[in-house]
Amino acid sequence: MKDWGDQSVDFTDTLRGVTDAIWGRAEFGHLFEAHLHPDAILRGPDHLLQGRLAIATAALQPMAAFPGRRLFTEDAGWTAIAGGTRAGALRLYSEGVHDGAGLYGPATGRAVGYRVLMDVAAKGAVIGEIWRLRDTAAIFTALGLDPERWAAERLAWGDRDSAPFRPGIDEPGAYTAAGNGSEWGRAWAALLERAMDGGFDLFDGQTDPAAEITLPGGVIRRGGAGARNFWLGLRAAFPSAQFKIRHRFGLETPLLPPRAFLRWSLDGRHDGPGLFGAPTGAEVHVMGMSQAEFGPGGLRREWTLIDPGAIWMQIKAQTG
Repeated sequence: MKDWGDQSVDFTDTLRGVTDAIWGRAEFGHLFEAHLHPDAILRGPDHLLQGRLAIATAALQPMAAFPGRRLFTEDAGWTAIAGGTRAGALRLYSEGVHDGAGLYGPATGRAVGYRVLMDVAAKGAVIGEIWRLRDTAAIFTALGLDPERWAAERLAWGDRDSAPFRPGIDEPGAYTAAGNGSEWGRAWAALLERAMDGGFDLFDGQTDPAAEITLPGGVIRRGGAGARNFWLGLRAAFPSAQFKIRHRFGLETPLLPPRAFLRWSLDGRHDGPGLFGAPTGAEVHVMGMSQAEFGPGGLRREWTLIDPGAIWMQIKAQTG
């Protein structure tokens, strides 16, 4: 993609406004056209989309399933990257009632609350690339759905050329930077890299004992043990997979604690038992995102998401 426009606007306001317009109100007018590139790419664990029409169409699916839902922006931040590019991140919370049939089956009338983590890349004020992770584990739990069965049903009617997302179907984008040089992003990325190489005990020394660790499914754990158990369990399911930090940046903003935003992946075989049942040998790409706040005692709040539905889609596509 080329020729992104440049506009002098507050990019935090742009992030909030465009996100609310697309995924909160289904308004595809001025904000949508002015701040989303015509050939924008959206990468989510369950699909790869390109172009405004594809992104708008996909945004309608959760709205149909949860009509009247409310979308709240918990956090938004951005950093300048060389060449006039901006990298941003958001954390959203969505709450509603499953009153519509569609993406998650027949309407159940059950209340649902879940988070969404997003990364974006823009030139000026025009967003060209989006990475978006929805907490499907929280949705599955609230609706009483089996992720493995849901994945098999989704594969039956989905387009396997664009879903689920994996590197082999990716479209090259204009944004190739790895983030900024903030010590907060660098330090947290290094901690996760070392932990996923076997240094899980490191969480205890760099996490506040009272830290709030929010995990897939909306599960909240405390302190170093809470962080360690999640990452250890993920590694146990994919013991030979390659863990890679895809993007990282940190921020120090007045009136807010230091923050860091990471996008990462696990690529390799499902060759361990645990989160996804017995080993299948399936080749899997795990897209993950994490956001954190820091205090005197180290990590004090963390939000991490993966998409178990998309992971099961990859496993079922190869194993039946």
